[in-house]
Amino acid sequence: MSSICNYSHPELQITTGLTRQTSGKLFPYNPDFYTLASGLYGPGTIYCWYLLVISVIINWSFHHKNDEGYRRPGVSNDLLAALAYPLFAATDALIHGFKFLGTEYRALALFCLRNPEADLTGFGTFNHTKLDLNDIPPGIVKLGKRAIDLSGPLPVCYTFTGVMLIQLLLDLILKEKLPLKPTKWAKWLTYGTYAYVVLLITIFLSSLGDIGISMFISLYEAFMPFLLFVMFSLCLIVPLVTIGNVYLLVVALWERDGTGIVEGVKNMICFLLFAMFPGMMILSFSKNGIPLVPDVGVALRERDQVAALLGGITTLGFTVGHLVSKYVEKNKESREGNDEELQTLASHAH
Repeated sequence: MSSICNYSHPELQITTGLTRQTSGKLFPYNPDFYTLASGLYGPGTIYCWYLLVISVIINWSFHHKNDEGYRRPGVSNDLLAALAYPLFAATDALIHGFKFLGTEYRALALFCLRNPEADLTGFGTFNHTKLDLNDIPPGIVKLGKRAIDLSGPLPVCYTFTGVMLIQLLLDLILKEKLPLKPTKWAKWLTYGTYAYVVLLITIFLSSLGDIGISMFISLYEAFMPFLLFVMFSLCLIVPLVTIGNVYLLVVALWERDGTGIVEGVKNMICFLLFAMFPGMMILSFSKNGIPLVPDVGVALRERDQVAALLGGITTLGFTVGHLVSKYVEKNKESREGNDEELQTLASHAH
């Protein structure tokens, strides 16, 4: 039986007489591969969850401090929603993983469809002759359906565990130095969900029947959230620092400060060289870029995906707006207090 991995490479495909679909990157000519995939892991839903996670991080990072100087965020709606999604995804992956039992090559199929650019030479001998997409064996279609179905919940689980791992390390290393002290219920909910997701994903990977490939799946999936973090950080930091360096360089040129000009040029070159290394690492990791969402054959323009995305945008907007209003209110109270103090001092002076 030909490997499903061969059918996912465009250079090996014969597509004569087939119509290219607008959604589905791996199998744009064969939508049958996506019949089991769920819109619950489509781009709108995934982006919505990303926004919910950002909302929780912002809410926790800028939560007001108590009298002891600690931030004590509690259970909130965005936190519950952000935790419910990976909890459901882990359960969904395990249930569908049990349905995958007994299927040959299931671990390899899942790995190569989630990481189409990975070198699979060490896993076996693959046929490199062109394959006619008009006549795909039923066994290959069935295997592909199951693998694509499972590729939906996995990135959600691993992104969540990556974020939680960072939080856990901060708690263990910094301990009392960390100003963030969530309430008891908030901490139990987050770490309880983390333990549940890790347990179910471990059981799922053990059920694939190939420990070696399961380890590669785990490494690739666990590495992806950190790669996304580097990408987002570069997209944010590089333009900001570049603008700052350009501003300082222009000021030095305007003031004819030779030392400032030299320092500005040196800082610009050093920073661009420093930013080039992680940028090249990202480009070399995947020729098609970093996948923000799994390929489940669902387009962002579909109504349910748009609705989910709008829900995430609204939640994040509400969180930011609430924090800004609190900040404005606090500054207003501080100004009023200072004015009253000045008036009191003035009255005593008279």
